[in-house]
Amino acid sequence: MFVLRSTHRALQADYLRVLEQRNEAEQQARAARVSMKLAAGQFTDTDDALGQARLARISDAVGYRRRITRLIRTIARYRTALTTETRRANRLQKAYDNAVGLDAPALDLGAKWQQTRTDKPQAVKG
Repeated sequence: MFVLRSTHRALQADYLRVLEQRNEAEQQARAARVSMKLAAGQFTDTDDALGQARLARISDAVGYRRRITRLIRTIARYRTALTTETRRANRLQKAYDNAVGLDAPALDLGAKWQQTRTDKPQAVKG
């Protein structure tokens, strides 16, 4: 089959243009794959970092809950100890007052007399 030179040149130019377009498309596809891998890596790193942050917050919350539980138990123990020591101190104070005679009813009457005595020295105002 006979092909004219001008037709051959036109077909060859079309072939070269298509070949150039194919090479350009392959380059763009490679560049797109590289950028997709880069973006996927960044998203994976970000997702991993976010996951680590979430795990850290959960771990902190669990740790804080344990600390709070320990603190509540410690406070309850201290309150019990304070109540016990307060009762003991009150009992000892009553025993001391009884031993030295400070719980006698006459003392209450004397306190009232001390407040109303007429020979009580007056404070000097100046």
